[in-house]
Amino acid sequence: MKVTLAGYNIDIETIEAARQAVSEHLMTPETLSAAYARISRSPKTAGELRSEARENVEKARKSNRNIVFEMGHASIAEHAVFNIDLEGMSRFLLEEIQRHRLASYTEKSQRYVRLGDDFLYPEEWSDLKSELKELHDRCSEFYQKLCEADIPGEDARYFLPFTTKTQLGMTINARSAEHLILALASSTLEESRLLATKLHEICGEVTPSLIRYIVPSEYHRRMYSSGINPVITKKDQDFTMYSEFHGGYIRLVNITENPDNTILTANYARNTGVGFEDAKIYIDSLSIDEKASYFSGLTESATIHDRMTVDFEHVVMTWDIVLSAAAFAQLKRHRISSIGHSFLDPNLGFTVPKSISTEFYTECKKLISYSESIYSRFIEENGPVAAAAYALLSGHRRRVMWTLNLREYYHFSRLRQDAHAQWDIRNMANAMTEKLRDMIPVCSQFLGGKSELSSDIEY
Repeated sequence: MKVTLAGYNIDIETIEAARQAVSEHLMTPETLSAAYARISRSPKTAGELRSEARENVEKARKSNRNIVFEMGHASIAEHAVFNIDLEGMSRFLLEEIQRHRLASYTEKSQRYVRLGDDFLYPEEWSDLKSELKELHDRCSEFYQKLCEADIPGEDARYFLPFTTKTQLGMTINARSAEHLILALASSTLEESRLLATKLHEICGEVTPSLIRYIVPSEYHRRMYSSGINPVITKKDQDFTMYSEFHGGYIRLVNITENPDNTILTANYARNTGVGFEDAKIYIDSLSIDEKASYFSGLTESATIHDRMTVDFEHVVMTWDIVLSAAAFAQLKRHRISSIGHSFLDPNLGFTVPKSISTEFYTECKKLISYSESIYSRFIEENGPVAAAAYALLSGHRRRVMWTLNLREYYHFSRLRQDAHAQWDIRNMANAMTEKLRDMIPVCSQFLGGKSELSSDIEY
């Protein structure tokens, strides 16, 4: 066996310094994509193919264009990877960027970083800039007052608007970058379209053969605008079918039938090689205690760092959730699952942290009311367009349709039920797990945060 380090991401200043020693045109990851694309059809070694690609970069680019865009083998664009600093953008734009799951993001945390008064003034709000400035001033003053009163920063941020500026470190491959640029260019938000232009300028210059199709069609404009355009919903929401937690509501709308038997059947069939029906007959014949014993054997020696087996992926569930934007900032990180979120909607309520005492309650209600009043005024003057949500706060709520399998839910439970988890998302996770334990009495036994797990599980 031979293992060779073919390359790795390095800082742009180091790359610029290296340009002095080698030809500038070699400083592109396109040569790696071109070399790896030929592995499937060439008897040459990977090292030889990389050497040939470096010797003729234009030929490598032509090969990429042919393979990616003519033959349709777009996966080779994934071998070209970018590290990108994103600074001075709004929290609203951050949400749009992170809708794209195949990338790595690390954002400035409003839980841990004390924020100043740096806000964005969107182009769409030029006619109401004075009202938006008034909101910014009020939010900044109230935020600082809460922090000075020793209210945790993670609670004070519930009263910051979506115009609050932030920064993000993003690692993304060329294929995903093209998709992201196309989506941002399709947006109704001026800020999104500006970012699309800037990303295309820097990524397209380095990899012109891999990022090409970024002009949106009418279909793309509809697809990437759906779910963010605010509309006026009923003020009286019916949550009688939901379970309430401090922060919102959950409802389990769908789950695989007989989840315990499904998981154990899948495992038995996989490990014995028998057909699914024979495996099902065997598992169905077991008593509840025998199923519990089977599950104990399946999870024997599991630690808090171990994932459940692939068998848990055969149980799929869908949740209808109403939660704050602050809690959604935690949920959106579980990008392997399917997260379909709608617009922020003041009619869904506002999550006020329990740490907000009576002395601040009147002021916080006035701030929420003012936020919603200029939100409504913007809609009255401009129609129900996405930019209205710039005026809403992190405590405002939205609806989410969340579909995931039980294996991924275990991962969610470990992180979000832990004592270190943010309280809003932890409340939601606790409510979900309570419901799942009723429906999956055997295979939900180890759900819970790392800090809450039984001492029977090895640490």
